Amino acid sequence: MIGALLQGVSLIAGYFKNKQRIKAKRQERQDQLEQAVTDAQTKRIEQGDASAADLDAISLKGRGWKDEYLLVLTTAPLILTFIPDFAPYVAEGFAALKENVPEYFWYALAMVYIDTFGFRRMLRVAFEHWINKRLGVK
Repeated sequence: MIGALLQGVSLIAGYFKNKQRIKAKRQERQDQLEQAVTDAQTKRIEQGDASAADLDAISLKGRGWKDEYLLVLTTAPLILTFIPDFAPYVAEGFAALKENVPEYFWYALAMVYIDTFGFRRMLRVAFEHWINKRLGVK
């Protein structure tokens, strides 16, 4: 009788040990999968950053007159806002831009600035954050 009881306890204990072993192996596979995904994402980011950095370096080597032109074009309105006689004209100009310029033009202008000043890597990071936020990825 005691032998049968011990054998029953042994079977129950074996069942729970086997269940724990299966659960541990399942968790181990899940951990390995998550690590593989993390490694792949890290590798992709590193390769993308290296490519963006290379393109930025090439862009910076070929700087010309367009850099100075864009710098003057961008800072002139900011400077003119501090001159009382010109401030109303700047405000009217920005209002006209806001009302009359189509959205695709702003995107095109942003691409020109990104290319000219070599902001590809920064744009890539910002775009990835935006995508993750839109998709709800943390």
